Amino acid sequence: MSEAAVYRQQSSEILKICTNIIGARDEYTQGHSHHVYVVAEAILQAGSYFIDSEKLAHAALLHDIGKILVPENVLNKDGSLSDEEWAIIRQHPANGCSLLQGTMFEDIGDWILYHHERIDGKGYHGLSGDDIPLASRIIAVADTFSALRTYRAYRPAKSIQDTIRILKEAAGTQLDVNVVQTLLSYDEDFLEALECNCEICKRRKEMEQKKALFEKINLQ
Repeated sequence: MSEAAVYRQQSSEILKICTNIIGARDEYTQGHSHHVYVVAEAILQAGSYFIDSEKLAHAALLHDIGKILVPENVLNKDGSLSDEEWAIIRQHPANGCSLLQGTMFEDIGDWILYHHERIDGKGYHGLSGDDIPLASRIIAVADTFSALRTYRAYRPAKSIQDTIRILKEAAGTQLDVNVVQTLLSYDEDFLEALECNCEICKRRKEMEQKKALFEKINLQ
């Protein structure tokens, strides 16, 4: 096995360990991270972006790794977060960047650090436009798409039509216009199939389908 192949195998195993650690603390975050990776890959394949696909995959999978330093009572809180708790949550990109220092993934640290920046400069660190790393802008779009299309304890997943509408509305202020357009260059059927397949979403989807079927039967 070549040195490059050994490196890829080692990085793959380390990524599995990291995502398993994330999942041990928060099942949703583990599934979400993989979903962001899938969506980011779709964006990269549809666009003409000069970016290392392997590094982007690593950054997408690890973009929320800083959440392992967020207290569980804040990370998994059912109700609304206080200002203090939001301040803790907002530290997770910086925490993630710090966790990667001195590892084989430290060169993607800035991509993770800035994945919550906004095009209009109103993000976590105030970067705007092209000052935000391209990989961070791609992850931001994939992250937003995943958040909208993911089932949560307090709401069902957004429809693909609502998701597309919200992404278009956020383009140019929160999200990069070109990256949004690249993702939306896929047709609705493809985007709808680009869903999160974590166990939480599968269970919630089954529950929603059963509920809809039960309501349909009762109306007959």
